[in-house]
Amino acid sequence: MALVDDGDNANTLSMLVATDNHLGYLERDPIRGQDSFLAFTEIMQIARDRKVDMVLLGGDLFHDNKPSRKCLHQALTILRSTCLGPDPVSLEYLSDPHVDFASNTQVNYEDPNLNISLP
Repeated sequence: MALVDDGDNANTLSMLVATDNHLGYLERDPIRGQDSFLAFTEIMQIARDRKVDMVLLGGDLFHDNKPSRKCLHQALTILRSTCLGPDPVSLEYLSDPHVDFASNTQVNYEDPNLNISLP
């Protein structure tokens, strides 16, 4: 993976884009059951290590449209361990969240009840 450094980090938005993670693929397989979770953990750890400003997950996060309870738990555990923390968020959401989000009136990293460090 190439890392571009233009020397002006204050004016550069860095993001990690990952698509089609398919968490839970072959989760009952004794040999390959953890592959999707290990790969997702590695992706999120790379984002933390490189100190990206945000992670964009496109495509299918889960393999099934109704993931198992175990799959959901593992996904949330990975997200909790990599996205929560005391680091400041250097993004600013400029659109109106009341228009963009049906059930929430703010982006998660601006919620005072959450401690998001990697949106």
